This record gives sequence, structure tokens and C-alpha cells, in this order.
Amino acid sequence: ETSESVAQWVESTRATLPPGVLLEFWRDSAEPFRERTNTLVTNGIGGLVLVFILLMVFLRPLLALWVCTGIAVAFLGTFFVLPFTGVSLNMVSMMAFLLILGIVVDDAIIVGESVHAHQVAGETGAKGAVMGTRAVMKPVMYAVISTMIFVAPMLFLPGEMASASVPLPVVVIIALTFSLIECMWILPAHLAHMRPMRPSRFVFLRRLEAMRQVVASQMMRFAREIYRPFLARCLQANAVVAALFFVALMFSLALYAGDWVRSAFFPAVTADYTEAEITLPEGGPYRDSLRVLRQVEDAAMRIKQEYNEDPRFAGGGDAVGHVFSFARENEIKTWIEARSSDVDIEELTVRWREAIGDVGPVEDFQLDYTFNDMGSPITLVLSSASLDDLRQVGLELRTILEAYPGVFNVNDTLQSPREEIELGLKPAAENLSITLADLARQVRQAFYGAEAQRIPRTKEDVRVMVRYPENERLSVDNLDELRVRSPDGAEVPFDTVAEVRYQPGYVTIDRLNRKRTLTITADAARGVADPRAVVNEVVSRHLPALQQRYPGLTMKLDGELQEESEFLTAMLTYMGIAMLIVYALMAIPFRSYFQPLLVLTAVPFGVMGAIFGHWLLGWQISMFSLLGVIAAAGVVVNDNLVLIDRINQLRATGHGVIEALLQGGEDRFRPIILTSLTTFVGLLPIMFETSIQAQFMIPMVISLAFGVLLATAVTLILVPCLYLLGEQVALRVFRRRQSLPDVIDGF
Repeated sequence: ETSESVAQWVESTRATLPPGVLLEFWRDSAEPFRERTNTLVTNGIGGLVLVFILLMVFLRPLLALWVCTGIAVAFLGTFFVLPFTGVSLNMVSMMAFLLILGIVVDDAIIVGESVHAHQVAGETGAKGAVMGTRAVMKPVMYAVISTMIFVAPMLFLPGEMASASVPLPVVVIIALTFSLIECMWILPAHLAHMRPMRPSRFVFLRRLEAMRQVVASQMMRFAREIYRPFLARCLQANAVVAALFFVALMFSLALYAGDWVRSAFFPAVTADYTEAEITLPEGGPYRDSLRVLRQVEDAAMRIKQEYNEDPRFAGGGDAVGHVFSFARENEIKTWIEARSSDVDIEELTVRWREAIGDVGPVEDFQLDYTFNDMGSPITLVLSSASLDDLRQVGLELRTILEAYPGVFNVNDTLQSPREEIELGLKPAAENLSITLADLARQVRQAFYGAEAQRIPRTKEDVRVMVRYPENERLSVDNLDELRVRSPDGAEVPFDTVAEVRYQPGYVTIDRLNRKRTLTITADAARGVADPRAVVNEVVSRHLPALQQRYPGLTMKLDGELQEESEFLTAMLTYMGIAMLIVYALMAIPFRSYFQPLLVLTAVPFGVMGAIFGHWLLGWQISMFSLLGVIAAAGVVVNDNLVLIDRINQLRATGHGVIEALLQGGEDRFRPIILTSLTTFVGLLPIMFETSIQAQFMIPMVISLAFGVLLATAVTLILVPCLYLLGEQVALRVFRRRQSLPDVIDGF
């Protein structure tokens, strides 16, 4: 609404402007928000349709409809509660709804499948609904609670970007709460009154039902005739199967550690504009800023003309739009707008930098074409008690960093001090009763001026200043011509009572633990230099020698690398705590210290799936990928819970271990496959979205989707093998304990 009102005002105001004055509307924040909303809503509807179609293929239409109703209940409940949490409908919170699209139906699928199985077995009506819900109530409740526990650490992760992701766990926790309420109380009530299947009078529905029955029977046949014999063979070689899964996990970690999978703390998402920011040395004349501004502007206008005349972009209007710039003291900023989506903004930025050329001595020169400017990727903070040592170390480290391929724009905070004049008194000044304050005041009055009077004018006063003529104030050499007045009114030459010392002066003085600090920054070309690898090599190879030559020198990271280090440390800590809580929570109902470990085996293999997913699709692992791993950790344990709970039920009724594992896998094959497929399919539309608005969240989607997909194989194959392996180890330990008294008696 604000955007529309401003646009109307611009249109009405243009007619009143004098000739030569233009009023333009640029960088409207409502436009990307509108695109973002449309992208998420479109992909959300697409994901919902895919989930519903998938459920229709495996479940009877009415059951699929009631299962999908759980999505509406969870979403509406979340919309109702969300305003009370302080979370708005922004990109992250809307993306969270997309992420949980396939997750919130998992519990309803398990409950609906269980109720349907009991009703088919003869327990019709409310009895079948109650018995079916009770059969899976424990694993469903613990699965939802464990998912909440795993996503809760996102609320406490440090860093600005991590704090921006807080809406995600809030939405997930609220939606899962309503999903649990729906599948435990509302869904069974609907299923209790679901009538038996009858032939429909519509040809389409009859064909759909026939296809569904074929798919359902084929899936059950697959589970009975293919999966069960295959699982039996795996159980015979359970140690080998466990070793193969472990090797696959190590291989995925090696892909990440060996940089076969690209990684960056924050994904570089190109914007629809590029920005130049130049900082000149402090204290320089403003005409230098204007000179650099004109040089940058001229280069931008040439680039704009080249792109708009390029035949590649003909027919679609101007490829490059507005050029906006300003200069403020020693700071220059310029933006170039790209109007066509076909413009390679990175290529445009490179060409612009070449067109600008050499701008002379500068403190900093940054060109950025991404939404997420995280500052310099390499930032080192050095501290020492000796300023001279810092200056020498700064020169050496700059030379070292510039030698790395892909490292450029190396700067430090001590790079260009400006020269300042320090005044002192000669012994003759004391004889004339001239103090340092008298000398400083008279020098200030000569060059800056002394206020003689103020003349009131309308809304402000006009100051009348008395000072030397301009031509005598332009050079500090005129200090020697200054006459200094003593308290008794006598005037003496400046060099009689004063002395001048020239020394470097710094605009800022930074200290850390009472020591002077020096900050060195550098940029790294993407795909050429890895900032983390460069810093690690500097710390391991060069820092010890520097500390030996300059005692008292210390160095720490700052900027993007420091935030990444803090984020990873906090994430590992909180994930460890979450896993301990989930372990303790599951140890109670399972009455076992071993079975909760089986449930948690899905977590590291969810990480394996995330790594393989990024590798296959060519995406770099970023902070959002790690957040997706956290979300996947809460989801992948659900199938393990359902399977192990069913195995325990079968063993409680007298089944042997092998038979319980085979029958449990067969019984839970369809709900496990369904829950995994719905989660994966619900995320497919956003995974292949190409718009700029979705690029932030796609790594998170990849981690969640592939983590859940590969964890399914872990649930259906590895978990039964580990279960049997644990039973075999326990049996051997028990036998050894039983034979121990006999051994003692023999002695």
C-alpha cells in the first residue's frame, strides 16, 4: 500500500517539475516482496498438489483427503498463533511453511495407515480408529517431540544471519503442535465414521481406484516378495551391511573435507544491481572525492551504454537502467541497476571495475553485486604493545596475502596515516608568560577564525569570523610568518617561542586488552581462493615466525570467518545437547540404553544425504545447508521410531528377533516410504526454483529433502541390521557371564 501511494504521488508530481528535473521510482522494496510471496505461494500450492497426488496413489481418496486436511489444520493454527510470537510473514517464515508441507502429513499418514489397517482387519468404526491410533500413539508423539527438540537450537544460534532464521523453528514448532493435536484427536474421529469403499458412479474415480489398488497391492507385494527377502540376506551379513553404510558416511564426509563439495558460510546470491563503495584517506580535499566520483560515474555510463546497445538484450527495453551515486566527505557510493534478468551481474561488475581503472590512493575499494554483503571474507585482527611492530607486521602480512592466487584488495587500518602538526614551546615562551593554550588558541584563530559577532537572520544567525586571508591559509609554511601575542600585548615571531613537529596521525586508535590493534582485510575470488584455507595456512605457516620476531604479537579472526566459527561451535554444542535430550527421552519408553542409539543413527546419515544432495545438484554448502541438516535431524528419527516400536510390539507378543525384524520391516514399509516421499515431493518445486528470491533457502531444502530420502534406506536396512547386531553382542556378553562361575570353580 505504501509503495502504491508513493507511485501515485510520483506520477502526479512529475507534471509540476521544472524542465530538466526528473523524478524516478527505483528499488521498490514492495516488488521483491511481491515476487517472493508469489514464488513461495506458487511453489507451496505445487508441493501440496504433488503430496495430495502421491497420497491418492497409495491411499483411498477419502483417507488421502483427511490426511491432507491435517496440513490445513496445522497451517491455520500456526497463522492464528504466529502474531503472538512476534514473528511476521517474511521470507523465512513463509519458507518454513513450505519446508513443513511434507513433514506435517507424516504423523497423519502413520495414524491413518494404522487405523486403515485395523479397520480392514475387522475392527470397524470407532473401535478401529481408537485401536489404530493407540498402536502408533507412542512413536508418533515421541517423533513430534524429538523434531521440536532438534529444531529448537535454531532459536539460540549466534550471528546476525542465524538470528534472521529464528522464524523457521517458531513456525515448525507451532505447526507440529497443531499437527499432533489433529492426528491424535481430530483425524481418528473422521476415520471412525469413514464408510467402506463402494464402487463410484464416476468413471474417472473408478479408474483411479483401480489404479490405486494396483499400486497398493504392488507395493505390498514388493515389501513381501522383494524387500523382506533382501532384508533377510542383509541380516545374515549384518556386520558387512553396517560397515558398508559406515564407509558411505566416511566417503560423504571426505567429499566435504576434501573440498569436492563447494562451501561458503553464506551463499552468494546475486542481486539485480551492483554497488561500488570507495573510501579515500581521511583529511584529503573534497575535490579528490568529486574527481573519483566523476571517474566512477563516467565508467558506469559507458557500461550502461554498451549493455543497452548490445544485440543480446535487444527488444526487451533497456538492459541497464538507473545509475545513482553520491559523494560524502571521503566516501563515494555508486549503484548500477540491471533491469533485464539476462544480464550477468557478475560480468557487468567485472567490466565496470576495468572501466573505472586506477582511482589513486584509497583506503578501501569494494564492488559488490550480492544481496548479502558479509564484509571482507578475510579479516585478521593483530594486537601488540608496540605500534612499530604492528606497522612492520602489517606490511609483511599484506605481502603474504597478496601472493595467494585469488586474494586481492588487501588493506589494513594503519595503511595511510595523515600527517599532523604537533606544537611545542621553546624556553623563551616561559619568559614571556606564553602558555601552550595561548599558542594553540592563536593558531586556531589565524587559520580557522575567531568569532567577532553574530547577525540574526530569519531562522538562523550569521557568524562573522576574523581570520587570515585565504591565500595565507592554504599553506602551513605561513606558520613561520605568524606573530604570537603575549599577555602584556607584545607580539613576537612564531619561531621564537614555538617549535613544530610533523608526525603521522591516525583517524582511529583501536585497542584490545590495552594493546594497539591492526586489522587486515582482503577479498577472495569465488572459486579461486578459499578464505578459510588461506587463513589456516597463514596461521600455521607464518604466524609462529612473526610471533618469534615480534614478542607480544597476537592474532584473532574477525568478520565472516569469526562468525562462521562461532556459528559452527554453537551449532555442534546445541545439537549435542539436543541429541542427549532426545536420547534420554526415548530411553524411558523403550526401557533400553541401546535402542535410542538406533533411533539416533539416522542423524549422521541425514548429514550424509545433505552432502550427497549438494554434490549431485552442484550447490555449495552454506549456513542454510546446516540449518537444513538440523531440521532433517528432527525428521529422520521419525521412521526409526515407528519401525523400532513395531519390532518391540512383535517381540512382546512372542516373535523371535529375526521374525520380528522381518515382519516389522514389512508392516512399516508403506508408511515409511510414504512419509519420506511426501516430505521429498513437497520440497521438489522450491528445490528447482530459479528465481533470485528462492536462492537463499534452496540449500536448506536440499539438506532436508536428501537427508530424509537417504535416511529411509538407513531405517529399512541399517537399523534392523544394527538391532540384530546389538542382540548378538548382548547374547555373547550374557553367555560369558554365565560361564564365568564355572571357570572360577575350575581353577
